[in-house]
Amino acid sequence: MLDLKKIIKCIQSEITRKDILIIIGIVVLFFLTRLVNLKNFPVFTDEGIYIRWAKVALQDPSWRFISLTDGRQPLQTWGTIPFLKMFPTDALIAGRLFAVSTGFISLLGVFTILWYLFKKHAALLGSFLYVVMPYFVFYDRMALADSAVNAGFIWMLFLSILLAKTRRLDVALLFGFATGFSLLTKSSSRMFLMLAAFGPLFFINKKYLSSIWKTLNYYVLLGIGGSIGLLFYNIQRLSPYMHFVEKKNTTFVMTFQEFLDTPFKFFIHNVKLIPTFASWEAGFIIVMFSVWGFWKLWNNDRRLFFYLLAFTILPFIALSFFAKIVFPRYLIFFASILLITGTYGLLQIKSIKVRLLFVGILIFSMLIFDYPLVFDAKYAFFPKVDRDQYVEGVDAVWGVDEFMREMDVQSKTQTIFLLAEGDFGLIADVLKVFDQQGNNIEIQGIWPLDEKDILEYQKIFDRKVYIVFSHRQEFPTNWPIKLYKVYDKPMSNIKLYVFEYKELLTPSVIIKEKAL
Repeated sequence: MLDLKKIIKCIQSEITRKDILIIIGIVVLFFLTRLVNLKNFPVFTDEGIYIRWAKVALQDPSWRFISLTDGRQPLQTWGTIPFLKMFPTDALIAGRLFAVSTGFISLLGVFTILWYLFKKHAALLGSFLYVVMPYFVFYDRMALADSAVNAGFIWMLFLSILLAKTRRLDVALLFGFATGFSLLTKSSSRMFLMLAAFGPLFFINKKYLSSIWKTLNYYVLLGIGGSIGLLFYNIQRLSPYMHFVEKKNTTFVMTFQEFLDTPFKFFIHNVKLIPTFASWEAGFIIVMFSVWGFWKLWNNDRRLFFYLLAFTILPFIALSFFAKIVFPRYLIFFASILLITGTYGLLQIKSIKVRLLFVGILIFSMLIFDYPLVFDAKYAFFPKVDRDQYVEGVDAVWGVDEFMREMDVQSKTQTIFLLAEGDFGLIADVLKVFDQQGNNIEIQGIWPLDEKDILEYQKIFDRKVYIVFSHRQEFPTNWPIKLYKVYDKPMSNIKLYVFEYKELLTPSVIIKEKAL
């Protein structure tokens, strides 16, 4: 039963004015690190896909499940729509604000779970570490679903622990809601639901009959929560494209038959990459305190130790064997485990001076990672795969914001036609992010964009045509195009090229060509 008076009294007895000031400071710092210079990084091509989906869904409600056409769950699309309404002229900011909001939900989850498990000081320290951990600083600022996945993981972890310890129906309902939203974000959330099956670790003891009844009660409640989550998930059946989700999953994860045929195909590669990526983007040093935290949990709270270990080791094993593709953003939930156990490890250091020294070193090391993430993207200290995606490679589209502003100005006096190298997930999607509603710009993506297309669109004489290349870096001299602008990428030879025609074919020339 909800008792506001009891809740207020509990807060008054636990939280001092100093704590309130610290909490306010953490919240302010969170929004500063997430909102300042939010467009520091160039638009990533995947962001282009997701933001375009949201723009389409906003304009046409019949396409609210548009992401399912590519096998992607729709929560990010839905969550981006309100921000597009708030920022109709800056879709990139709108898309990234979705991640900021889910990052704040993660922060609330970190505060809650640490308070519940380890009390107030852990909640305050862990929340501050969340704000400055580079893994979260970056993905809470990108228009990707991974910040939302992490939020779902934290709340599912907390509520599964609370459910195991209380075995209450209201907690099961909350767990079901968290599960439902997580399942509508990404398929990997299924793994978190399955891990909740280890809840009986918290109460199994030598009293076998009592343990059996508690276990039965727990699984009934877990089943109720899981059913609610699946009910949320099956909202997608309103779309005829839901079956694409399972098809898309096979792009990233081995099927069981593929695993039986070649069980170690990706294992050696993944088993090295996963800890490297997770520790790198978390800032390295936190790993040491996380290991120490696990050790102290082994000594002080073995049940929690095994539960958190299950949430760490089992996903690691599953991803090592089954994942066909591993990017650091897919591993963000590991950083939450590092944060929880690392915070506990720091607080288990008895000497206050030594503890403060280690906390200072940890925060300083994270801030070194954070500075380029907020202020100077070209120096971001990423693994090579992320440098390629977000800074140096073809997927990092520098200069497109500036280019589209220029096109918007030109479109006030003439019709603009942009011929783009590639559509879905490529430069055309990115251009559409910055395309303003009601302007005089048409965007056409073609893949591959080659000579026959260049010659074909040379016949467009009633519009100003620009050709945009993001992948091709060499251009035959016999093509009837001339360089209009080039946009460099830092520390990379890859560039974004914009061409225009040397001359357009007039109607009379086209008629003459057809006659010949």
